[in-house]
Amino acid sequence: MRLLTPGLAIFLSTLAVTTFCLNAIWSADHPSSLMELAYALWANHSVVLGKVGQFNPLSVDDFMYVGNYYSALAPGASVLVLPFAGLGFLLEGGFTVYGYALLLSEFFVAICNSVAAYLVFRLGSLYFPRRTSAFIAFAYAFSTISWPLATYFFQSDVTAMFDLLAVYLAVRMARSGSSSLALAIPCGAALAAALTVDYVNAVMVPIVSLFLLYSFRKDLAGFAKGFAGMLIFAASGVALLAAYNQAAFGSPFVTSEQVYQHTSSLFSSFSYPILDGLYLDLLSPLRGIFLYCPVLVLGALGFDTMLSRRETATEGMLLAACFVGILLPYSVWTDAVGGEAFGQRFLVPAIPFLLLPSGFVIGGRRRGLTALAYVLYGVGVLFNGVAAVTTAIPQVEAVSHFPFVTQVLPRFLSGGLDTWWWRQAGPFWWAPPIPIIAAAFLLPFALRRLTRDEGTDTEERDGSAVSG
Repeated sequence: MRLLTPGLAIFLSTLAVTTFCLNAIWSADHPSSLMELAYALWANHSVVLGKVGQFNPLSVDDFMYVGNYYSALAPGASVLVLPFAGLGFLLEGGFTVYGYALLLSEFFVAICNSVAAYLVFRLGSLYFPRRTSAFIAFAYAFSTISWPLATYFFQSDVTAMFDLLAVYLAVRMARSGSSSLALAIPCGAALAAALTVDYVNAVMVPIVSLFLLYSFRKDLAGFAKGFAGMLIFAASGVALLAAYNQAAFGSPFVTSEQVYQHTSSLFSSFSYPILDGLYLDLLSPLRGIFLYCPVLVLGALGFDTMLSRRETATEGMLLAACFVGILLPYSVWTDAVGGEAFGQRFLVPAIPFLLLPSGFVIGGRRRGLTALAYVLYGVGVLFNGVAAVTTAIPQVEAVSHFPFVTQVLPRFLSGGLDTWWWRQAGPFWWAPPIPIIAAAFLLPFALRRLTRDEGTDTEERDGSAVSG
């Protein structure tokens, strides 16, 4: 057996490249609030950040409530990062959002992003030759905004990992025709983790549930055990949030977002005009994912093939529903712009579901489309690679402005990087980014030797499924 499989190579190479881009200079409002909550949980075993008059909040995402400060953000990311951030706090001798605490929390996100790239490969391998699936995985890792945003402690890349895991397990359940709890339970647990990291991802529970109910519609009785197991574990995420709400605000039905926004219902936070939001998130120079991640154009085109084939139509509907299910709520989110970020960070969990069908476009024999795919991939690598070593938090501008041109590229050309090795590089700051960005561009070619086997994970060899 080969020691280095394509899946492992994708995980390790993504982690290596992203680790060399980790930010050591800045902390934004969002990461600071997550770190404050992590420290409160770590040091005080409390959801209270501090008392009014004694605590100095570092983020606009912190708010006062009945004499205490709380974080407005979903608590899941702060809980999951504790082994990393806690070690950082120990090394720093107390609370700080900088130093080892900053780097280790970002390293946690880099790991999550690398796992997500691996899961994109595994999902792609259900439909395409592994060479195509590897290209799609690297496209997600390096040609989309997941790369620069994985260099900061944002929760978007963490959520993407859990969403992908839930969908991959659901598809495997549907294809196997088995209600095995070995797949149903981790699927439910992944859904639970996703919604504790970001409230909006609760939408994934009904989407995945409907997909499975439709897939097992001819044997609902036989599927009952697996479906119940999935729902019970998915509901554990709601229970954990309810416990957090009770501890913080005295009611399991009042979320941090409601108290922060002073609204009576969580749904009151969705008031942005939907057409404006869709333009903002999909096409605008400020946040449009088709501009920041041009390879997604091929994914949109690939849906036509995926939905027209009988054997993939249902799974195509699942991917489309996952993308739209995340896109629509954030298109009407009150703060649709989302503050400082390179691209629309809210949509990172939705991006892989739009990207995956691109394999139906680039996996054929039309060389022109394959060449176009590499061109679009390269453009995305340039945009996101420069941002990854420069900054993932350019200031908010007019919707008509493209921050890569107005802020990120000028800062890069002047040597204003934010990586942990930047100061040590001194006047040779320009040298490390060249091999980093070049590696991201060349990795799909380098992996070709490991993907000479043109099989997919659905093909059988000696009675067992081929794995990556």
